[in-house]
This record gives sequence, C-alpha cells and structure tokens, in this order.
Amino acid sequence: MSAGPHRLSKSKIAAFEHCPRRLWLQVHRRDEARFDADTLARFRFGHHVGAEAAFLVPDGIMVDVAPDDMATALARTAELLRAGPARPIFEATFQHQGVLCRVDILEPFARGWRAIEVKASTRVKAYELADLATQVWVMRGTGLHVRQAVIRHLAPPFSWARPDIAAVRFVDADVTQPLERYLSTRGAVAHQARRTVEGAEVQRATGPHCERPFTCEFRQYCSRVEATPLLAWKSEEASAPERSSQTS
Repeated sequence: MSAGPHRLSKSKIAAFEHCPRRLWLQVHRRDEARFDADTLARFRFGHHVGAEAAFLVPDGIMVDVAPDDMATALARTAELLRAGPARPIFEATFQHQGVLCRVDILEPFARGWRAIEVKASTRVKAYELADLATQVWVMRGTGLHVRQAVIRHLAPPFSWARPDIAAVRFVDADVTQPLERYLSTRGAVAHQARRTVEGAEVQRATGPHCERPFTCEFRQYCSRVEATPLLAWKSEEASAPERSSQTS
C-alpha cells in the first residue's frame, strides 16, 4: 500500500479521529492554528511529565535525532532492537503502511516488549486508548512482539490549578485487553485519514467537538469561515494547485 505524498503519524491519526477537518487543516492550513495560553502551558507541562517518566526508568536509551530526521530515527531504533541485551528505549520509532509513530517508552517484557504511553492526565480516556492502539498497530505491523500496552498517567490527587512537576507521581494502567477493539479498526482509520488529507477541505459545522475532549487549534478559523462563506471558497481555490502538483 502506498504511503502517498503525505506521511501520517500517530498525532495526525488522533487529529482525524477528533475531527477530519482538523487533520486537513493541520496538513494544508497550519498557519491558521491558534493556541491559547492555557493550551500552551499544558503542552509544556506534558513535555516535563514525559521527561520525568523517562528519568525514572533506569538504563534507558533515547533515540535522539533531529525532529525531522525520521529516517535516522527508524534506523537507530532497528539497531537498538537488534542489539543485546535488550534495554528500555525512549522515542523508539516505527513505520507501517505509511503511518509513523514514536513510542514514549518501550521496555523488554515477557520475551517481547511493553509499550508505555505517558499521559499528563489522572485517568485513562477513550482517545488515549485510540492513540496507543495506533502505536501498537504500527509496531506489530513491523513484526515487533508487543506483549503489553500500558498508559502511565498521573497518580491522583493532582492539582491542575497549580501544576508542580515535583509533585508528580505515576500509576500504570494495563490497557492491553481494552485496546483490542481499537486495534481491529486502525488500518481502516489510517486509510480514511489518508483519503481526507488527499481530498478537498472537509466541511463540518462547528459544535461541541471544537472544545471536547480538548480545544481545537482551528476553532477560530472554522468560526470565521462559517461567518464569511467566501473564505471557504478562497481556501479551496488556494489548495487546488497544491493538491494537483502532489498528485501529478
């Protein structure tokens, strides 16, 4: 199956499942994204949480490459998987059917591997299961034996009013079994996401999904287009040459 001109990633698949229009805009109209201060603060804290989780895993190896150098990340991951003895790997990188993923923590486990997704939340959420399922689907698609899937989240109680990284403690949720119902759909979801990216701008009215399960970075754009329909026509006119050049 061809990967097409646009490589998908775990985050792109998550955007598609949140809202297909959001995925299309991430690819074709990135400059329209607007993040509020609260969202940016949560991004920063989430990065600190991920770093803290990695720090607490002894003897781990980071796949440390330039942000856009995924070819090197894939090669380095393959090298580490072949090496012995097996050690925990941070940001292990895999690609299957044109979908790329980087795994927060990959640990040796039961003659295979345990995939750990670190989340800055105090409970497991449905979209987090789908997120991890995409990673497990990609890894298993490459032939990796993923024996267990875990979401490592913040142990409650935790105050989001005054987040303090020094107060962070973690708890593991084994989601191997709940993940099964998501795994069976990953191939179809990836196919639909790719078709969305390669097509015209998705038209979807604004609504509660713009704020849940989190605020979309394109909600201002979509509201503006709804108020001024001519903007949608201009957007489609501008993207048509770009898509034509990608498919020619």
